[in-house]
Amino acid sequence: MKQFMPSLFILLLGVVIFTTGCGGSQGQQAVAQAAPPEEEKVVPVEVAVAQRGQMALVLDYAGTLEAKDSLNIMPGANGRIESVMIETGDEVQAGDPIAIIEDDTYLAQLKQAEVAVTSARLNLAKMELGSRPEEIAAAQAAVELARAALNDVATINDDERTRSVADLARAEAELKAAQSEYDKIAWAGDVGQTPQAIRLQQATIAYQNALARYNLDTNPSDSQLAPLMLQQAQAELALALKLQPYRQIDFEAARAAIQQAEAALELANIQLGEVVIKAPFDGIVAELNISQGSRVSPQTNVASFISKEIEVVVNVPENRIGQIKEGQNAALQMTAYPGQSFPGVVSSIAPVANKDTRTFEVKITPTKGADLLHSGMYANVSILAEEKQNTLLAPRTAVFDTGNQPLVYVVNDDNTVEQRPVSTGLFDKENIEILSGLKPGETVVTAGQSNLTDGAKVELTNDPRIAK
Repeated sequence: MKQFMPSLFILLLGVVIFTTGCGGSQGQQAVAQAAPPEEEKVVPVEVAVAQRGQMALVLDYAGTLEAKDSLNIMPGANGRIESVMIETGDEVQAGDPIAIIEDDTYLAQLKQAEVAVTSARLNLAKMELGSRPEEIAAAQAAVELARAALNDVATINDDERTRSVADLARAEAELKAAQSEYDKIAWAGDVGQTPQAIRLQQATIAYQNALARYNLDTNPSDSQLAPLMLQQAQAELALALKLQPYRQIDFEAARAAIQQAEAALELANIQLGEVVIKAPFDGIVAELNISQGSRVSPQTNVASFISKEIEVVVNVPENRIGQIKEGQNAALQMTAYPGQSFPGVVSSIAPVANKDTRTFEVKITPTKGADLLHSGMYANVSILAEEKQNTLLAPRTAVFDTGNQPLVYVVNDDNTVEQRPVSTGLFDKENIEILSGLKPGETVVTAGQSNLTDGAKVELTNDPRIAK
């Protein structure tokens, strides 16, 4: 029994292995015969050929037509409007009169200024002539007279001296005689009213007067000489003023007075000219605020003018302002003229951005057809910022971006595709500029890229190579 059990186990194991091997081989053959062979997958795509052409960067903005120049007219004079020569909507030339202010007051001021100029000039001419000869002669005579008067007092000649000495001696002798007679009766007492006393008193007074005259004649006092010296000095000053009545500074002051009067005359002429209100430039009367009889002043807005020249103002974002330059061509489309385009040119670019919108004000001036355009019209503006000739172009739908770099699928001759990175430049609604990564004449996929992988087989639904 022990020998039979191992032999039975080995026999059963062999049967199982044999049965399993035969069954597996037959299963595999059955599966192989049931599954058909796999076919290579072909993706249908649309394609286009990269080729050279022209590419332009056009920037589109919306704006409003505005007059190039506009101005509120303020008169330079006060007064009542005498006449008005314009009406709203009139076209005027620079310098044309538009209104006249009454000028009576300004004419009077002008005459007054002319008289002031004449007076100032005559005053200078009179100063340059100097004093009259007879005035000088009279002043010289006054000096001589004053000198003579002073000399008479200050100088004593021999005759005067002898006379003064004689008068003094005579008075002294009379005084001695009177004293002698008085001495004869003085002992009697109470002789004050006697003839001798009276004679002595008179003789004393006469002597004192004679002595005083002698002293004055022989040695004049300052009180005598001072008035005469002052009189002489005044006479000499008057003579000097007659000989040279004006100094250089007086002539300069007179010339300055002439200049001041002439300036006042010029101002009067300017003010008189301001009574005619004139057009500041060639333009159109947009608004008229006066009529005949109106009273105006330099603060009155009498009319508003706009120039015939117009421009479109657009606001360009700061990320585009570097692509816009003065002189670039532009095209204007107006809703008032559907289907018509007006050529223009970029005429100015604001140097500073608007702090609120961060945009730059750009002005475009129409170069043709401006006579059809009016201030206030709405305009669509297309600015030709950049233009390239003979550059490589591909359809915009051929380029897709994975986030790192733009890519295209290039179709090889065996209808397989190659994923290729490219660098791009300008673009418009249909095409994009290829700067590198693609050659002229190569075929690129324009539709169906979402089903492609690098090396995939494609079927061209519009093979431009065949059409060519």
